[in-house]
Amino acid sequence: MKIYFQKKDFNLSIELNNFSKKNKKVGSIISFVGKVRPFNEKKKIESMEIYCYKRMALYQTKKIINILISDKDILDYMVIHRFGKLYPSENIILILVASKHRKEGFFFIEKLIKWFKSKITFWKKEFYLDSSTWLKSQK
Repeated sequence: MKIYFQKKDFNLSIELNNFSKKNKKVGSIISFVGKVRPFNEKKKIESMEIYCYKRMALYQTKKIINILISDKDILDYMVIHRFGKLYPSENIILILVASKHRKEGFFFIEKLIKWFKSKITFWKKEFYLDSSTWLKSQK
């Protein structure tokens, strides 16, 4: 059960393989990878900057995960969220979850992604060819 906030990219194959080896006695392992989109509202994205207050983000993430796993059969998880300057098609987030049944794993990922999109202490700025804009949290 690990949470990382980091600038460096992750290798999906390695992370999934290691997580799977560690969780041999589960019914389900589900993964989610979020990437930088090439376009937002028909504007071509040149890059994105994600700013993060790591201590607060870690505290907030642990708090929501504790709520999500309190009444579910979640046996293990790993979250890697990147920050810094990212480019289209680069990885932003990896969530791996091991659960007794797939339903709980999908629920965990869905709720955690919604939370990251709306509540986490991150600030995202998209850069376009001739302008930039701060992104608002999704409701």
